[in-house]
Amino acid sequence: MQSTICALASGQGGAVALVRLSGPRALDLLKLLTRKADSLEPRRQIFCTLYDDKTVLDKALVTYFKAPHSFTGEDVVEFALHASPYITGRLLELLCENGATPAKRGEFSERAFLNGKMDLVEAQGLCDLIAAANRAAHRVAMASLDGKLSERLGEMKIKLTELLAQIEVRLDDVDEEMPRLSPEFIRTQLTDVLQNIQTLLDTFSVGRLIKDGLKVAIIGAPNSGKSSLLNALVGFDRAIVTDICGTTRDTVEEMLELNGQKIILTDTAGIRSHALDVAEEEGMRRSKRALEKADVILFVLDTSRPVTAEEKQLWADIQQENKRTLIVLNKSDKPSAGTPDLANLSSYTQFTVSCKKGTGIEFLKNALTAPLNSAPEDGLVLSNLRHYEALLRAQTELETALVQLEKKAGGEIYAEHLRGALTHLKDLLGEVTPDDVLGVIFSKFCMGK
Repeated sequence: MQSTICALASGQGGAVALVRLSGPRALDLLKLLTRKADSLEPRRQIFCTLYDDKTVLDKALVTYFKAPHSFTGEDVVEFALHASPYITGRLLELLCENGATPAKRGEFSERAFLNGKMDLVEAQGLCDLIAAANRAAHRVAMASLDGKLSERLGEMKIKLTELLAQIEVRLDDVDEEMPRLSPEFIRTQLTDVLQNIQTLLDTFSVGRLIKDGLKVAIIGAPNSGKSSLLNALVGFDRAIVTDICGTTRDTVEEMLELNGQKIILTDTAGIRSHALDVAEEEGMRRSKRALEKADVILFVLDTSRPVTAEEKQLWADIQQENKRTLIVLNKSDKPSAGTPDLANLSSYTQFTVSCKKGTGIEFLKNALTAPLNSAPEDGLVLSNLRHYEALLRAQTELETALVQLEKKAGGEIYAEHLRGALTHLKDLLGEVTPDDVLGVIFSKFCMGK
């Protein structure tokens, strides 16, 4: 028999806490703690007194969900009670003393998956929804949780299953009583599924950034205005700004939401050829590491002075990274020293700004988030690496099947690759996923979910 599990399902802080109980003994434990022997109406919240032996523990709102009409598909009880650490802790102790066990991370969601209340894509969408910190991430997570992504994957699975069935039935038709499938028909079916897979794969580059955040490194020579730019973008004095060259000795990171997107800004120490001391040398090393990890580079130039030899070398290094780079021509409030003398500069998007006066900052903000706004309005985007890799493997199998078809190989050859593609789609949906993999996936969920 499945055990009965319990956990605090709400976060820290606030006046009300939620304790969740799921399993075959949920109703018995509810009756024990409330001393209500009469039957409780499912899906109806009632006001109850919770008892700890002869004393009152709390007065709570309690909801009973009868299986299978619950989140986990089992009997579930939810206690909404005062968020005292003592009250919630003692309630969990009482539940465990009377037969329940503490839930592991993600165990409620895992039971919902195992009981057919959601597939694995929807379950991971739930995990992403809880972690969503901005509008775009919320939209993508809801598309997974609502089943939109599962529906698209299911359509591909059905098409491949039907095609495979038609191929296999003809393999068994030794007397050739059935009309043969034309190569053109098979090619059309495979191509259609491959196009759908590619459409989803193409969204991953944006989906990953929406989910994890766009990492932006502010790079430049000492005293070019990098810290001032960070402060202007976040809207407050996050980094120390002085006229002393090399004020920033370490990387300074700040997360913000721009146009509904998660942006992770990193202000870096100025990079030059010779560090003045050990601290500056370590700061420059960390700056180069931030440059390597960044999705976007903001190369800041002080337009009030000519470009230095050190900046030319830094610009050459940035170009070697082959990453999206925006040129920030800073200190436009001062007299200009002319167009920066840097190779290929005209090939990059440039923004003239004054961090001191705030001019040009809004244009720069909009440019940073523009690529992330290419995600479909319905939120049907791949943001999970596991989903991306499974679809890549399915794509490889189908492309191999097409190659075998063009070579006029026997049906049993490309049928095997269709089976491989179907296996990867089923693994993605959780239909054939090994238990140890499921354990890893659900261990990433928060406690109580």
